[in-house]
Amino acid sequence: MKKIVIAFVCVLFAALFLYIDAYSDAISSKNESEQRAMKQAEKKGIIHITDVYTYRGSDVYIIVIGKNDKDEQMIAWVTEKGRVVDVRKASEGITKQQAQSSIKPYHPKEVVSVKLGMEKGVPLWEITYIDERDRYSFYYVRFEDGTFLKRYHFARGKDS
Repeated sequence: MKKIVIAFVCVLFAALFLYIDAYSDAISSKNESEQRAMKQAEKKGIIHITDVYTYRGSDVYIIVIGKNDKDEQMIAWVTEKGRVVDVRKASEGITKQQAQSSIKPYHPKEVVSVKLGMEKGVPLWEITYIDERDRYSFYYVRFEDGTFLKRYHFARGKDS
């Protein structure tokens, strides 16, 4: 019995080590992608970076937000490999608040997130919310003018 307990503890520690190692690799890869994206955005004139995050849609983009040398708010959409796809002044599109207001007719219970992304070369806002039927809902509007692009829902589990 003692040998079984010792073997179980060893297997448990090995599994824990493998999980931690895989998690560290994933975080390291994300950090490398974000660092690469920030360097590329700086080359495109975003000199004071205020926010960086990853958007996962049909492709993965790193969104870099900051200011240029004229103190204008700028946004860069950069691929995971570091290719700058688009750079825009924030003033060229709708604001986060305007994007979020586009879901008001659906009476969201809770807004989960509002973030920039890109699908098929189109800069967009992704609004994630819990709808009146308790589903995760995703609503997409074009960055430039708030034009509706698509919407879909996922049922939430009983535990969430």
